[in-house]
Amino acid sequence: MLDQITAITGVSARYWQDFATVSPGGHTFSGYLCRQESEKFGMLAITELDGEERLEFVYAMPKIHYPYAKETDAAGEEILRVEIPVSPDVVDARFTHKLDGTAIIFYPLTAADGKVLEVVPRTRLQAVVSPSRWGNWNELIAEAMPDRSALERAVTQERVVLIFELWGYRNAHLVTYSTPLAMTLHTGVQNGQVISYSRLSEIAERYGLPLVDSVAVLSPGSTGLADAYRRLQAEMEATNQAAGEETFAEEGAILMLSTAESATLWKCKPPSVEEIHWAAGAGLSKANIEQALYKMLENGYDFLTGSVADLKTELESDFEPTQIEYAAEMVEEVYRGFVEEMVRRARLRQLVDESGLALNDLPNLMRTLSAHYPKNQMGWVYATVKRMYGLE
Repeated sequence: MLDQITAITGVSARYWQDFATVSPGGHTFSGYLCRQESEKFGMLAITELDGEERLEFVYAMPKIHYPYAKETDAAGEEILRVEIPVSPDVVDARFTHKLDGTAIIFYPLTAADGKVLEVVPRTRLQAVVSPSRWGNWNELIAEAMPDRSALERAVTQERVVLIFELWGYRNAHLVTYSTPLAMTLHTGVQNGQVISYSRLSEIAERYGLPLVDSVAVLSPGSTGLADAYRRLQAEMEATNQAAGEETFAEEGAILMLSTAESATLWKCKPPSVEEIHWAAGAGLSKANIEQALYKMLENGYDFLTGSVADLKTELESDFEPTQIEYAAEMVEEVYRGFVEEMVRRARLRQLVDESGLALNDLPNLMRTLSAHYPKNQMGWVYATVKRMYGLE
């Protein structure tokens, strides 16, 4: 059936990864997952459900690109010009806040007759979110949104894939947040198209779902949008610089150009976190390597059985092989440190679970944990327990 999938989608077989899984509701299904970094990124081609052969495509969160065109200046240097195409039917142009967390995609798993069997949560490169030794995505989602009934009604009744960002200091990435954990709706996809902002906001209002903030609403003219794009970059960069060295307060924004029904998305990031700026000559940074590791983590990568070679492969989507090789020592150092910290946290989480103590009983919990750690590590234990379990 892979031949049929490649013929329909136009995506080469080398970009399809087979999977077999079980939904939270107990439905077994299998098929292929698209790893091509395009509008089909993360798409599922479901070929079997509960033992019955079928073919159904489920779109995920498309890969979002920068609106840059390369050109050469008078000195012969390559520069990047903001070039934002605006079609005549665009009725709404806005920048929305880009939260720095994990994209959690809720999609309808449907029977052959079109009935929605259940609404399934996933990440971009997993068909179903699943717990691992590194953390339990289901638990984090449940804590951030204890009652998912409205969300599930929205997906079922609107027949739309809804994408939320799971963000906060308990799901730490590059940006430093004071919020422990939250889930915010930022994108909807239907029949392979990103739905318009007006449709997305209507769904959010109708079902009471938290919607991402709009940073700026603008007139849909390409010249004005390009100027606004650069101004917003500068503002976000100033905020990051004011936050201190190696501290990020802004991850970026998304430019959303909507027609009455659909939308086109463009990335807008401050230079301090914009990978294309590094690719233009500044080289890899520690923060960018960590960002790649977070992506691997949220997509189910097992660091105990993996290697730094897999990290280098992940980095190749944004950087040239020569840049990665030049920074090989730093890549390996950051990888080792990240894995060591993940192993330490996994062990600590296991000890907390085995203690059977209430998380708000910190004195007794720390007393119990002190039997497993030397005194000079108890500061780390205390701070990590508070952060992992949202006790700050």
